[in-house]
Amino acid sequence: NLYGFDPSRVPTRQAWDAGREAADALLAAHRAKTGQLPKKLAFSLWSVETMRHPGLLEAQALWLLGVEPVWDAGGRVIDVRLVPRQSLGRARVDTVLSATGLYRDHFPNTMKMLAKAVELAARAQENDNPVFANSRAISARLIQKGVAPATAQQASETRIFSSESGRYGTGLDDATLASDSWKGKAEGDRKLAQLYLSRMQYAYGSDESNWGTAGIALAGASSGERGGTVDINLYAEQLKGTEGAVLSRTSNLYGMLTTDDPFQYLGGLGLAVRALDGKAPELYISNLRGSGSGKVEGAG
Repeated sequence: NLYGFDPSRVPTRQAWDAGREAADALLAAHRAKTGQLPKKLAFSLWSVETMRHPGLLEAQALWLLGVEPVWDAGGRVIDVRLVPRQSLGRARVDTVLSATGLYRDHFPNTMKMLAKAVELAARAQENDNPVFANSRAISARLIQKGVAPATAQQASETRIFSSESGRYGTGLDDATLASDSWKGKAEGDRKLAQLYLSRMQYAYGSDESNWGTAGIALAGASSGERGGTVDINLYAEQLKGTEGAVLSRTSNLYGMLTTDDPFQYLGGLGLAVRALDGKAPELYISNLRGSGSGKVEGAG
C-alpha cells in the first residue's frame, strides 16, 4: 500500500509508547528465565512486520539502547537523541539488528535512524554501558589488524546488517535440503552457520557511502585494491556474546512453521551465535497481535 503507510513515521508515537513497554517486558522475561538482565540482544527486522506494527519492534531496540526518537509537528521522525543514564534507570543493552533484504529496500530512512542511535549509545562513556565497551574492544582488535583508527571506530559502532544489495534471503532454505550430504549434525550446523554469516554480513552504519559493504579496508588501501581488506566478518564479531534473539509476530495469517522465513532469519541467527559462542541464545517472539501486544513468548 503506497499511500496508507508512511515510512518516515516509523516508529509512530503510539508504537514508541507500546515499544518501551514491550522492551521492559522482554528484559523482565529474560531475567526471569536466566536470572539476570541481558547485556546483548539481537533483533530480526522484517519489512511486512514493520508495516503492520508501525515501528514497535524498532521502538524496542531504541529503548534498549537508551535512545529516543524526535518527531516533527507532523509526526515524522526527524532525529534521535540519547536518553541520560539516570533517566533510563538501567544499563543500556547492546543491540544488533539483522534486516531482511526487503526491509533494507523499504526502510533506508529507518536504518539511518537506527544507525545513528547505535552510534550515540556506543559513544556514551558510562561504566556499565556494554555498547561502549563492546565497541571499544572490537575497535582495538581491528586496529591491531592494520585498520585505521577512524575506520575501526566506525566499524565497531555498526550494528545493522543485511544481505548484499539486490539479494534476498539467507540461503538456508535451499542449504537445508542438502542435509543428506552432511557428515553428521555438527558439520551441518557449522556449514549453515557459515552460510548465514556470509550472506548476512553486509554492514549498514552511520556512513551511508559505505552501506552494503563486507570486509574492512586496511589503512592506506583503496577500496579497489586487492588484499586491501581485513579478513574478518564484522557481523560475526558483533553477534558474539548475544544472549537473546527477537522476532516479532503481528498476524495470525502465518505461523512460525508455515514458511521457512522464521527459520532462515531467527533460526539462522541463533545457529550463528551457537557456532560463535558454543551456546545458543534464548529465542523470543514479541507477540504484537491484538490483546497479546507486547507479550514475550519463547520460540522453542
